Amino acid sequence: MRVVSKSTESRTSRQMANLQRWLTLRPADTASYITLVVGYLVSVLNVDTLTSFNFTATTIIHFLCGSLLWWLNAGGDVREWQRVLALAALCILPFLNGLLVATGLWFNFLLYFVIVSCISVHLSFRKACLVDLILYLETGLTFILLGRWNDFYEGWLSMLAGFAFVGAFSLSNRLLGIEQERSSRLLYQLEKSNHELEEAHAQLQQYAEEIEELAITRERTRMAREIHDTLGHYLTIITIQLETISKLQKRDPARAHVEIEEARRVAAQCMQEVRIAVAALRPTGIANLNLKQALTQLGSEFRSAVPDTELALDLETTLPEHSFELQLALYRVAQEALTNVRKHAKAANVLLRLRYEDENLELMVRDNGQGVMTADRPPQQGSGFGLIGLRERIELLGGQVTYGPVEPTGYRVVVSIRVPRPRTTTGETSSPATREAA
Repeated sequence: MRVVSKSTESRTSRQMANLQRWLTLRPADTASYITLVVGYLVSVLNVDTLTSFNFTATTIIHFLCGSLLWWLNAGGDVREWQRVLALAALCILPFLNGLLVATGLWFNFLLYFVIVSCISVHLSFRKACLVDLILYLETGLTFILLGRWNDFYEGWLSMLAGFAFVGAFSLSNRLLGIEQERSSRLLYQLEKSNHELEEAHAQLQQYAEEIEELAITRERTRMAREIHDTLGHYLTIITIQLETISKLQKRDPARAHVEIEEARRVAAQCMQEVRIAVAALRPTGIANLNLKQALTQLGSEFRSAVPDTELALDLETTLPEHSFELQLALYRVAQEALTNVRKHAKAANVLLRLRYEDENLELMVRDNGQGVMTADRPPQQGSGFGLIGLRERIELLGGQVTYGPVEPTGYRVVVSIRVPRPRTTTGETSSPATREAA
């Protein structure tokens, strides 16, 4: 509704501008036509001897003048040479009409004023002054040819004031029309700009709402990943331990008691992770450790949960400075991969390796079990946020995740991400010890 009202106001403003333009320019044109008709009537009625010749001749001259004025003032598609010919004809017609004074007609000086007004409107200031001067000399030539020396000085000099007044009035009226036309264009451009600004504001507001919705969706996705990566991991451990306890309860009560205590510890740690995730969705255990320490702790948890599987940690590499988001993403990949090994692989040996070479950081988890998926089918976790969710997390950081079976048996998950070495102020690469200390 607001846009429609603004459009209506814009049309109303343009109509008012056109009305103001008509009130400014059209009255001047109308005054020219009225002056032309009055001069014609006076010259015909105030005549000593009216003949068919002088009546017909003056009527034709005035009709031609009126037609040319109407054609010029109509504002159509008039070429420059056509305008020049029309103005030249308008300058000649008063001279011919003045010669009819010899036949007894009254000298119609008003016709000259009409032509002066037309010239001042349609020509530039300098050209109008030049043509008006020629037209004024033409009136003097008319007096000379008619032999009216008695009226020469009085009539010709008095017409000079009339020429000057009409020319100045017409020129000022023309300049006023030009300024009003310019104001109308500026007003139209301003209204158009305001309309475009309102559309841009509405579009910007729509983009802001879309960005807000996208941010909410991303936050929901991140929360879902965090829930899967924390609760899914610990609940899987508890499930495996409960299965072990059920098997060892009668056969080895002492071992079952140890597993119960371990399950209690994991459950308590899971509760702690839930509290932290609700508060900030950032596990404090990871935040207080570097990447190697976090992976070592994860390996210890794996060995405790699956003592029959041998886990080898290869973390002897110098790491560059990296963000907490990258550290958390790599930790979650290792956590998810080891969880899948526990649940599906039935592997005897597992390798977790971390390497940084040629500004490329690589994390690999490989087992020699039976595998959990084929090369063309990704894992199907209960929550749907397994390695697929971790791949999205890594891709947001500019890396990539590949996974699939390996020969002869087993499965492999590899994360590769480019991490440039930081530069010192002298342009040299900082030493590994400095980066590790940082």
